[in-house]
Amino acid sequence: MSSDEAPFGEYDSGNESPQDEDDTESEEYFGMDIEGGLGDDQGPSHHDIKADDDDYFHEVLSTEQIVQYMVESIKEVNNVMQISATTVRILLNHFKWDKEKLMERYYSDDQESMFVEARVVPPSKKGFVQPSTQSTLKMKLRSFGSSNTEPSVYDCEICYIKAPKAMMTGIECGHLFCTSCWTEYLTGKIVDEGASQTIACPSSNCDILVDDQTVFKLVKDPKIRLKYQHLITNNFV
Repeated sequence: MSSDEAPFGEYDSGNESPQDEDDTESEEYFGMDIEGGLGDDQGPSHHDIKADDDDYFHEVLSTEQIVQYMVESIKEVNNVMQISATTVRILLNHFKWDKEKLMERYYSDDQESMFVEARVVPPSKKGFVQPSTQSTLKMKLRSFGSSNTEPSVYDCEICYIKAPKAMMTGIECGHLFCTSCWTEYLTGKIVDEGASQTIACPSSNCDILVDDQTVFKLVKDPKIRLKYQHLITNNFV
């Protein structure tokens, strides 16, 4: 599994180089090497159990252990729901990481509204093109003189340049933007706003959340990727 495909990229604590590319898929689930550790300076290798004067016991977890707990929670839900890990993380975050509550809503008669509330496209709507995008495509098709011909170029809804489909990127909502605009948009959200869990589609009329896989596909700067990883982990804590 490459870092571009992994929803969380190669998790890097900043203290060691990334893991070898031939690591097993189980070790890199959700994009992080949960067995190899995050470095020697990330805190205790085992839980430190302490007690205060009132005999209140608590555990001090290292960054590695926190990430591993998050990954295991996602794997547990993913094994049951059989949807992408990055979508599971968004759903779990929406339910404040309450797995039981998520499962209850998922298997209820009101499943589709759950996805809407979490700002995720329901599995039944995968491949659905938003009306605004659909209208744009129809106009382009008419300009090409055939309703059965896919346009050779598309308009970026941010910079308005015309570009072939290979240079355009969209998420499940169907809104398309050029790759450079996407990268600039995501970089600004992460660096300037410190956003991670609430980065929505750039379209003004769309609130669908951007998944981790898209972020790591478009953001190549290792420092920004690492900041995004840390924001996700801090939010989880």
